[in-house]
Amino acid sequence: MKKIALFNHKGGVGKTTLTVNLADAFNDKGKTVLLVDADPQCNLTSFYIDEDQLETLLGDSDNEDSADTLWSAIRPVVVGRGGIKEIPHWTLPSKNIHLLPGDVLLSDYEEALPAAWTDSFARRTRGYDVTTALSQVVNQVAESVEADVVMYDVGPNVGALNRAILLDCDYFITPVAADLFSLRALTTVGRSVSKWVSDWATIRGMASEADQAMLPRGLPHYLGYITSAYKVGRGAQAAYRLGERYRPARSIPRH
Repeated sequence: MKKIALFNHKGGVGKTTLTVNLADAFNDKGKTVLLVDADPQCNLTSFYIDEDQLETLLGDSDNEDSADTLWSAIRPVVVGRGGIKEIPHWTLPSKNIHLLPGDVLLSDYEEALPAAWTDSFARRTRGYDVTTALSQVVNQVAESVEADVVMYDVGPNVGALNRAILLDCDYFITPVAADLFSLRALTTVGRSVSKWVSDWATIRGMASEADQAMLPRGLPHYLGYITSAYKVGRGAQAAYRLGERYRPARSIPRH
């Protein structure tokens, strides 16, 4: 199983659209895909689940007896009332594509992550538990559906939630538009991920052998960028600079 995220802190570059299309492409190649909507905006979830069903899911997600969204699954860990809860996944008709529904309340999880990061540096077990809660849920479901590929859909930021997600990934790709803002975004993404990987290596290095076994490796490999919305003329200069400074994404390895 390989985990992949399309990650850029700049919005409007087609992360969710690319995630949907890549999932279909993997499925066409005979791969089983697990989609994880880890963006509190829930765009990926709303693409697959109709509005009435989505309203019911999100309306009940903060109920202790509910277990239907990612927030429902990790809530007991975040509030300190137990371990992760098993939640149902959605399976697309006639496809080996499964979905873990997102939740606007994942923003509450993000608020808890900075303190968990500090606790992790202090070698406190709760810090590890909270930081890896989402990873634990994803691993559990991925194993149950025998997923070949896990794809995270993430929000456009370099916050604590995306830090936890990227450190759980094997690969990440940066979708960009052909403009100068995307050029700047690539630099910021690289700097942020480098700092996260370095800090996580320190955390893992201080953890006990038993704790290290449950912690992600935290070594996401950069596959490159994917351009979209290219326009001849206005986008030419920025696209040229992107091509000069960065290599395009290689084909994702088949496993």
